[in-house]
Amino acid sequence: MTKNRQESGLEDINVGVTLHDHIPGMPTARKTGSPATDSMWLKSDTAWLQEIDASTLEPVGVCTQQKLHHDLKGTLAAAHMRTDPVTGDYFNYNLEFGRQATYRIFKVSASTGKTEILATVQGIRAAYLHSFIITEKYLIFCIYSAYYAKGGVKILWTKNVVDAIDYDPNEKNKWLVIDRHRGKGLVGIFESDPFFAFHCVNAWDEPSTTQEGKTDVTLDISTYENLDILKRFWYENMKSTSPSALAYAGEHAGRARPSIHRYHLAGIGNSTIPVTNKPGKAELVFAAPKADSVELPTFNSTYACRPSRYIYGVSDCGNSVFLDGLIKFDTQTQTAKRRIRHAQSPGEPIFVADPEGKEEDDGCLLSVVLDGKAEKSYLLCLDAKSFEEVGRVEMEWVVGFGFHGHHVLPKK
Repeated sequence: MTKNRQESGLEDINVGVTLHDHIPGMPTARKTGSPATDSMWLKSDTAWLQEIDASTLEPVGVCTQQKLHHDLKGTLAAAHMRTDPVTGDYFNYNLEFGRQATYRIFKVSASTGKTEILATVQGIRAAYLHSFIITEKYLIFCIYSAYYAKGGVKILWTKNVVDAIDYDPNEKNKWLVIDRHRGKGLVGIFESDPFFAFHCVNAWDEPSTTQEGKTDVTLDISTYENLDILKRFWYENMKSTSPSALAYAGEHAGRARPSIHRYHLAGIGNSTIPVTNKPGKAELVFAAPKADSVELPTFNSTYACRPSRYIYGVSDCGNSVFLDGLIKFDTQTQTAKRRIRHAQSPGEPIFVADPEGKEEDDGCLLSVVLDGKAEKSYLLCLDAKSFEEVGRVEMEWVVGFGFHGHHVLPKK
């Protein structure tokens, strides 16, 4: 770990996409004797991780995934790591560019802090993967048709990731299923029609209904038809007075709006397979209307890796050139509840479960909302069941928009 913030320029390192209160196995840059709970960790879509003080939010250290394992020498990873809801084990991937891309999928044990490479996959294009899927048995990576052009070399002359990503609407998405318990590595390959996505929601295993001894997986994911969303949030496309914003308004608005898809992967086996294996079909169970779908999706995390019904997130319904509301989508009835207020732009909702709750939607949603009229922000609290406001905390300033937040329980 880098220890001296001023000498290392820690404040200049841009890794502020996701926030985690604990990553097992990570060395700390804090003074000896400081409890691990005094630190939090920032992640982005690179292999960098930044340690910050949990009270002041000041950076105190920075390192790459190679601190976890010497083979994790690639430059890219998922901003959204995954954690086993029972053991606390940490999972992510590391992508190394080269003559052929190398994906290394790894686990860090919460009990020992040791890192294990679960699978090394080559022969698949280097794709932009912001998140991936975890179930009780597997890690699942959807390799979108959004790939780094020229094997990643294009980044050198575009000087940014967005312009270095190409999209092939004729190439199917590939789904890689990685065993996370028995050391079998790659155990399943599927394909589906092409789409792009940032965020997976939840997924769960079930005994196969067609093949004895095998496993089926059901999963939800917020999808896009193409890469237009990457440029939708450029400054000139969000400014209401900008002519270029019209390209994402009116009849053109749907081009950059998500649709929640549910997929079913059937008949996952128990043996290692080569990446050249003939893929099975990822069956599309339903595609929700864009008007009912969300981005920055969340759910009751106590239902992680088991069947869940409700998905919460932000909406872009065309009432502004930015996010304009919050939605609760019911995957069972495929209906939606909405909270849309004029000139109110909400941030990512955070679900806080009721510790005494008996139903999945027992809890509340927290969202920092920009009040465009008052030119101030407030913290909104919604009842997750009724979707009605139960309270808010007004602020005397604007809270800048970020991507993701994190709710941490108070220390006992």
